[in-house]
Amino acid sequence: MRLSSYVRMVVLGAAAVLFLAGCAPERGAGGVVEQGAERPASWTDLPVRTGARDVVHTDSDHRSYEVRIAVKSLVRGSEEDMRGRVDEGLKGMVPHYLTFEVTNTGRKKLPAAYMVDSNFALNGTNWVRGEKVYVSGGRPGGIDLPCADSAPKTLAPGDSYKTCVTYVLPEGVGVLSLTHNPDGYLDEGGAVATWPVEGGLKAASAGLAQPGDIVRVRWHDIEDDILEVPATLVSVRRGSAADLAGLDLNLNENERRGVPYYVSVAYTNTGPKDLYADHQANSVHLLTESGRQIRGKAPFVRDTKIPSCPSNWGTHMIPPGDSVTQCSVHLVTDDGDKPFAVGYAQADRPGLVAWRTPLH
Repeated sequence: MRLSSYVRMVVLGAAAVLFLAGCAPERGAGGVVEQGAERPASWTDLPVRTGARDVVHTDSDHRSYEVRIAVKSLVRGSEEDMRGRVDEGLKGMVPHYLTFEVTNTGRKKLPAAYMVDSNFALNGTNWVRGEKVYVSGGRPGGIDLPCADSAPKTLAPGDSYKTCVTYVLPEGVGVLSLTHNPDGYLDEGGAVATWPVEGGLKAASAGLAQPGDIVRVRWHDIEDDILEVPATLVSVRRGSAADLAGLDLNLNENERRGVPYYVSVAYTNTGPKDLYADHQANSVHLLTESGRQIRGKAPFVRDTKIPSCPSNWGTHMIPPGDSVTQCSVHLVTDDGDKPFAVGYAQADRPGLVAWRTPLH
């Protein structure tokens, strides 16, 4: 099943930032936008699980700071909010206004405090992350938008600020969760703070392919052509860190402490000539309940043996009509997170195709 026709991946430092022209809205003493008129009926409060989480913020120089983030509200706006103030690439997108408070709980002054939200992700129910945009000015009709970025330049120990960030998602896509990753990399590394949205996981699960279903995936072959290859999710198995001892998997410190999951996918060559099957680990993503997308890893050494993860790790040719099963290793580094589905990132096409996880 195709989960999305649109994808803009958020990376460290946030996604492509769009500045929208307009008059600056008025702010109250706390920096939050003061509403100049009645709230539009089209705005909806989403049932996000609010509350505070103690997290680690890592800045662009890889320095770590202890902060507490308290999510206050998440409001879905309407496409009308964006009318006349966006480029062609954002037409048809719906804004989501996230209000939260940041407190410096450490002993060091936090420089570039406005970058704390760069570790945030708004995860859609189509497994695509919302794109962060900066919006200023009023909504058509004279109503102020409910969101203003009021983060200070620095934040002293013990001090707090309240701010709001706007994300956009395609029309009809719900929100699965909000996540904050301490390393700034949204798919790797330590514990992830999660604020789930009620009903989001159920919506994300609707229509997933079942294990064993054949789904056509798109990959680049050796000549950089795009091929459609029938693929089947065979199994997802939980392993142990001991399985990976001594293997050259290029793991970071958090991943070495994580729990490995082994994802096996079978690919069939239905073409008229041999298919050069390089390992597809980087295209296979283990999707978790929190909204993380953990890419697979494959050993760099041929003929590596991993219990519960049989695979020919090398590249080889698949004759017409034959199949190959490849196993990739995915490290879940948060004890509270659980695998939920397996997705395949399509070549030259946005979005994922995905199967429900048959966990063993």
